[in-house]
Amino acid sequence: MRLDNKVALMTGIGQGMGRATAKLFAQEGAKVILTARTEERLQETATQIENLGGVANVMPADVSIRSEAKSLMDQVVEKFGRLDIIYSAAGGNFDPTRKLQDVDPDFFSETMSNTVNSLYNLVHEARPIMKNQGGGSIVAVAASFSVTQEGNSAYGAAKSAIVGLTKNLARELHPDNIRINSIGAGLFRGSLGEGKVETPESTLLRVGYPQDIAYSSLFLASDESSWITGQNIAVDGGVDVGARNIWEYER
Repeated sequence: MRLDNKVALMTGIGQGMGRATAKLFAQEGAKVILTARTEERLQETATQIENLGGVANVMPADVSIRSEAKSLMDQVVEKFGRLDIIYSAAGGNFDPTRKLQDVDPDFFSETMSNTVNSLYNLVHEARPIMKNQGGGSIVAVAASFSVTQEGNSAYGAAKSAIVGLTKNLARELHPDNIRINSIGAGLFRGSLGEGKVETPESTLLRVGYPQDIAYSSLFLASDESSWITGQNIAVDGGVDVGARNIWEYER
């Protein structure tokens, strides 16, 4: 197994790519800790993982608040004694219909805080833990260039900030053997089943699936990418390079 006995803290676990990634990490042997503000969806994911024989723990927290991120890290260390992986996908507010005049200060601040502060707080609190144990891997979910352009200004600013923060932190965390990379998630409309996470159909000519993000995250979290840091990998079926239009298979 590619993540055998590793401890993975995972934020932004909804019903799509976050759930797919959590299930896949557990399939690959990780002990996963699921965190978000509300517990209900986390429990659904945890139940699916456990039904497939995996190990899942639910620890609700709002990691956009530094004190809650610290408390969460304390719980993780108390229970597991280490932390090997962070998967940070907190954020949201992708809304292509919201124009500049509709992005009020509260919406902008909320989007930036949920997305950027969450990653920053997690890294800040996790660094000494990972440093003391000899290293770790952090995977942050950003958005492809096309998706940031398709979304509203607050969403585009927040997801772009994830890429910049990742590259800056990669240099700072390098001496501690802590890797950090981001995924430029494209637009995906495929659904995720309740069973094992399987690889999607092997073709570019299709809709995107949550599994596409999950398998990319697995690679970046695993030792297979042990010499990769500070990179942003677009997982978008070729939209950013002009191979196809963003909505071609999603309509």
